[in-house]
Amino acid sequence: MKPLVVLLLASLLPCSGAFAWSRAGHMVSAAIAYEELSPKERRIIDKIVALAEKHPDRGTLSVAVGNASGKERARRIFLQLARWPDDIRGSVYDHPTWHYWSRPIIDAKSPPAKLPDDVPQGSAMEAFALNLSMASDPRASAGERAVALCWIFHLVSDMHQPLHAVSQVSKQFPEGDRGGSRQFVLAPSERRPVTLHWLWDDSVIRNGETKAVTRQAADLMRRLPRARFKELQPFRSTAEFSTWAQESHHLATTISYGPDLRASDSAASAPELPKEYVDQSLQTAEQRLTLAGYRLTEVLRWAFRDEAR
Repeated sequence: MKPLVVLLLASLLPCSGAFAWSRAGHMVSAAIAYEELSPKERRIIDKIVALAEKHPDRGTLSVAVGNASGKERARRIFLQLARWPDDIRGSVYDHPTWHYWSRPIIDAKSPPAKLPDDVPQGSAMEAFALNLSMASDPRASAGERAVALCWIFHLVSDMHQPLHAVSQVSKQFPEGDRGGSRQFVLAPSERRPVTLHWLWDDSVIRNGETKAVTRQAADLMRRLPRARFKELQPFRSTAEFSTWAQESHHLATTISYGPDLRASDSAASAPELPKEYVDQSLQTAEQRLTLAGYRLTEVLRWAFRDEAR
C-alpha cells in the first residue's frame, strides 16, 4: 500500500486509541532530548543506547540505525525508541489504551440529552508510572527496561498533545468523539478531509527522515528555548504526569475545541478552518511538542540519576 493511501486511511479511521503526533513528531521530541543531553551527559545517552541493544524487538531499530556510528547512531536510536510504540500497533507489544488519558468535555452549543455512562478514558497515567518504574530499575532485565524506555519516550510526548486528554460529548457524539477522531476538517495545505485529531498530530512535521527531524528539533529549540517555559522544572515524581495531562485538557477545551473550530461528523462535508484556528493550533502544537522534548530530558535525567555518574 502506498504511503499516501496509508496516511489517508489513518486520518479517516476513528479509534479510541488514536495516534498522538505523527511518528515524525515523536521523533522530534526525542531529538530535542538527545541534543540537551549531548555531550554534557553522555553517560545517560550511553546507558540508553546499551539498553536499546537488548530490545527484544530490534528489527525496526536495526533498520533505522543502518550503518550509522558514533553520535549519529545514538541519535537514531533515540528517534526510533520514541516512535516504536506506534510502529508496533496491532502486535503482541501493543497497548492501545496506554496512549491517552481522555476526560469528557461537554459541547455547550449541542449538549447531549444525558451524560454518558462511560467514555473510554485510557490508562496513560498508570502506563507512565509502570514503565518509569521499570526503566529506572537497574535490577530489571535490559530487555524489559528497553521496552519501558520506548513507552517513556512516547508517553511523555503523547500527554502533551491536547486531544489525548479529552473526548467531546455532544448530541452528535453522546459517547464522545474520541479526542477528535470522529470529527472532520479540511487540512489547510492539501484541502483534503482529515480528522481533527489527525490535524493536530500532523501539524508540526510530517517528514520522518533523520535529517528533517533533526532540523525541525533545532529550529524549535531556537525559537522556543527552555527559558520560554516557566512551567519547566526538574522531574521529581510520576505525579507530574497528571499535571501535564491537565495542561493538555485545558488547551483542548480552550483552543482545540475553542470558538474558532469548524468541524463535521462526515468527511464528505468537512469544512475549511478559519485562519485564526489554523495559526493558533500550529503555534500551540509547536509549543507542546517542544516542551515535551524538554520534559523528556528531565525524565531521563531522573531515571538514570544513580547510574550515570
